[in-house]
Amino acid sequence: MKKVMFILLAVVLIAGLSFAQVTAGAVKMTTGTGNGVAPAIDVLGAHNNYGRGCAGCHAPHSGAWGAGGNKISGTVTDTQTGENALFAQDLGPLYGQTFNFSDVSNVAPRTSYILTAPAAGTTLASMTSQQISDVRGILMCLACHDGNVAKGAMMQNQAYEQQINALPSSYGSAKIPTLLGADGTGAGVYNNDHPVGEVATINAVLGSFYNDAANGLTFAVSSTAVTSVTAAGQYAQFVTSYGAPALQKGAHSFPTPITATGAPYVVCTTCHDQHVMNVYTSSATNPIAADGGGKTYAKFFFVNGPYNVNDVSVHPTSANSTTQFCRQCHFGESNEANGGTLPTTF
Repeated sequence: MKKVMFILLAVVLIAGLSFAQVTAGAVKMTTGTGNGVAPAIDVLGAHNNYGRGCAGCHAPHSGAWGAGGNKISGTVTDTQTGENALFAQDLGPLYGQTFNFSDVSNVAPRTSYILTAPAAGTTLASMTSQQISDVRGILMCLACHDGNVAKGAMMQNQAYEQQINALPSSYGSAKIPTLLGADGTGAGVYNNDHPVGEVATINAVLGSFYNDAANGLTFAVSSTAVTSVTAAGQYAQFVTSYGAPALQKGAHSFPTPITATGAPYVVCTTCHDQHVMNVYTSSATNPIAADGGGKTYAKFFFVNGPYNVNDVSVHPTSANSTTQFCRQCHFGESNEANGGTLPTTF
């Protein structure tokens, strides 16, 4: 009897080990390819916050106090916690901070892209529209994804897609960090992060294609944000091939903010949709590759548009969706800006 039980236990252990050893790329984020993609895992993905779900970022009552306070300090320093979007993380440590993003300058200090957060104690009523956009589009993200001055979030500092083996085996095996200010390169180093904030204007990267009625994008703005974007010529050809999902936002995306002089600029939510990790759904007002809207595409990392890392093989007569996403702003490096008309592989 003991021998039989030992054999059964051994079988169970071996089965458990074989189940745990999942090969990279084995877990599918989505089913199918291209149009008609359906989520194979919950669309909130990593932002389910280890079971806390929506309450990990939003508290229906009492702001950060309702979420248990700051995990590290045991208190809350944001005097207006929860008053904006019912946000449940403590924004207090981020107020008054200065962040130097990107590595454009090779001479220290690298000050080309500086983000200065509103001062501590600044009320929402007294904030400019730019400060409110920075709070909602940047600081709320940093409340979890900083790890330097804001350390209270429940983060493992490893990309969720990597943890569940959803990335292709060729992607790389080193841990992909999710904290900007504590990513292993030294505390408080943001020079390896994409710039955000009022200095990171979209026209700075679009260059001659900014507000170009012949071959670029024309931005219509209100007093606070971009209201519409019109593509023409070479950029219109790019929209036909891929689209402009990050710039021509859908109904549920955070609007692209503008500076005091009316220039659109990049915030975290320009490139990321924090509520849907793995599927992008096009709309009639923001179609993908002229699909008419209502179509779904695979994406990773909460990116705000089609971004399929499982389709990055060599396509000599087409472009990858991962590359095309970046070319929305970095249009000078696109096929269309160089006279091409290649389609996109989604």
